Amino acid sequence: MDVSPVLSLLRKKIGLNPESIGTASVEKAVRERIEKSGAASVEEYVERLNSSAAELSGLVESVSVQETSFFRNRTPFIALQDYLREFVFNESRAIPLRVLCLPCSTGEEAYSIAMALFDMDLSASQFSIFSGDISESALKAAEAGRYGEYSFRGKDIAYRQKYFTPQPDGTYQLKNEVRDAVHFEQANILDDEFLLGHEPYDVIFCRNLLIYFDAAAKSKAIDALVRQMSDKGVLFVGHAEGANISHFGLASLNYPMSFAFARNEYAAAINVVLNKNRPTKGNDSAPAQAYKAVSTTGVSGDTGKISPIVAQPGKHVEKVSASITSPAADDMAADISLAQKLIDAGLFNEAAVIGEKLLSEGVESAEVYFLLGQAASWMEENLLAEEYLKKAIYLNADFYDALICLSILYDRMSDPGKAASLRGRAQRVKLREERDEKK
Repeated sequence: MDVSPVLSLLRKKIGLNPESIGTASVEKAVRERIEKSGAASVEEYVERLNSSAAELSGLVESVSVQETSFFRNRTPFIALQDYLREFVFNESRAIPLRVLCLPCSTGEEAYSIAMALFDMDLSASQFSIFSGDISESALKAAEAGRYGEYSFRGKDIAYRQKYFTPQPDGTYQLKNEVRDAVHFEQANILDDEFLLGHEPYDVIFCRNLLIYFDAAAKSKAIDALVRQMSDKGVLFVGHAEGANISHFGLASLNYPMSFAFARNEYAAAINVVLNKNRPTKGNDSAPAQAYKAVSTTGVSGDTGKISPIVAQPGKHVEKVSASITSPAADDMAADISLAQKLIDAGLFNEAAVIGEKLLSEGVESAEVYFLLGQAASWMEENLLAEEYLKKAIYLNADFYDALICLSILYDRMSDPGKAASLRGRAQRVKLREERDEKK
C-alpha cells in the first residue's frame, strides 16, 4: 500500500518530515489508521482526512512524539532565570512577563517554567504562560497536572516535594498555584493564523519541534516565532535546532548549553548581563581529561581472557580530522580539534560554545555531538549529555569513544544494565578494529 499521499498531506498540515522519526514507523501508523477508519483505499482516506477534523486529529496523535520531562536539560532554565534577574527585572517592571511554550506536550516544560519563576519569588500576577500543542490528548493530560515517575528524571527532584502532592496510586498531583499559572490551548505553529492577535512574548520556549520539520516548514515556524518575540525577548530552542536561525535576524547568546537566541540588535547587551555571574572556566575539581579511562570485564576473542576497555579521548576525532581535505572541512576539523583540547583542559564551557557554533552552522557530525556530550556530562547535564551521545552513536554506530562515554554516564545515572550493554558493544567494536588492523 503506497501511503505517500497521506505523508504529503501530513507535510502540508503539520510540516512533518517522516525521516525525522523514521519513515517506516510513520508509514506503519498511517496504515493502521487507514485500516481502523474502514477506508477502501488511500485515496478515500485522504478525502476523509480533508473532510474530517476528528480523523486528521487522530492521525496527528498517532505520529506525534511526546517525549518530555520536568526540567529536561536544566541549563536553559538557569539561563532564563539569569536573563530575567539581570536584564528584565533589573529595573522596576509594571507589565507582567509574557511567556510562550510550545509544543507543550503533556505540560512538563510549561510547568517547569512556572516553577522556575516561582523559585525567583515572582508572584503569579507578575507573569503569564501560554502553552500550545497540536495534540488534544496531550493538552488534556497537561491540564490534569498528574504525573508518574517517568516525568521526574534526573537526581535533582527537590521541586517535586515543593510543588506536588503524592497520590495513593504512586502518581504526583501538581499544586494549584502552578497549574493556575499556565494556560493551555490547541495550536499549530504552521497555521496562517497562529497566535493571531496575541501581544509579543518576552520569552519563548520552542524546544524539540523544529527537528521534525522539513526545510520549508522549519523556515515558516522560525519566522512565526520571531514575529511573536518582543524586541528584547529571548527564544530557547532544542540542542540540534540552531541551524539557520541567524538568517532570521537572531543571534545566539553566549551561554553554553542554553540554546538561546535574541534579536541581533540586543544580543550583545543581553550577553553582557547574562554572563555576569556565570563562571567562564570549567570545573576546577573535574579531571583534566574529558572522561575517565574505564576498565571492565569482557571476552577477547575466543581465548576466555579478560580484556580491559580503555577510553582514549580524542583518538577518533584525530583520525577523522586527518582524513579531511576540503577547506570547509579543514575549518571544521580545526574547530573539533580545538574543542577536544579545551575539554581535555577542563574548559567545558568554551568547548561547548565551539560545538554549538558548529551545530548552528548546520554541521551534522558524530564528532561534534560527541564533544558536546562530553562537555554536558562534565557540566552535570546528564539528560542532555545522553541525547548528544546517543545522537553521535546514531550517526556512527561504531563510535567506540562515544559508546564508552555513554556507558559511564549510565553508570552515573544508576542504570547498570544499559552501561554494561554499551561496554559490551564497545568491546565488539574494538575487537573488529583490531582484526581489521591485522589484515
